[in-house]
Amino acid sequence: MNASQYPGESGNVDSTPRTSPEMLARHHKLLATNEPPIGFELPYIKSIVSNTSARLVCLEKNISQRKDPVAQLEEERTSLSSYYFQNLAILSPLRRMPPEMLCEIFSQTLPSVSEAMEYERWDVKHSPWVLTHVSSRWRAVALATPSLWSQV
Repeated sequence: MNASQYPGESGNVDSTPRTSPEMLARHHKLLATNEPPIGFELPYIKSIVSNTSARLVCLEKNISQRKDPVAQLEEERTSLSSYYFQNLAILSPLRRMPPEMLCEIFSQTLPSVSEAMEYERWDVKHSPWVLTHVSSRWRAVALATPSLWSQV
């Protein structure tokens, strides 16, 4: 892209403002070097800055208008996905498992006598303590199962 040109609204490159080839060449030189503009070049450069600034504002507004609906859709998707998984959890077979089966499964988590000697009995990271931290239902079932607590 020529240094004195910018992408127009259509995406094509248009020179702004329209001017002589000499001024375009000088503008290109000013962009490529650190030379200061001469007094009569200032209005030309200021008009480029003004036009470019206005176009940037327009593009930012356009981008923002297009992002807002996408952000709203993403927020709705996140909320709906959360709602979906919450309802899916209600259908979990584990929720419908009879307490007697849970007791049997819980008893299988108890350490053997030799394993029980290797760790602190009051450590809540081990069975049966950890079972009481899963849900209120598991807590009630675990606390109502005396065989889980006989080794504690």
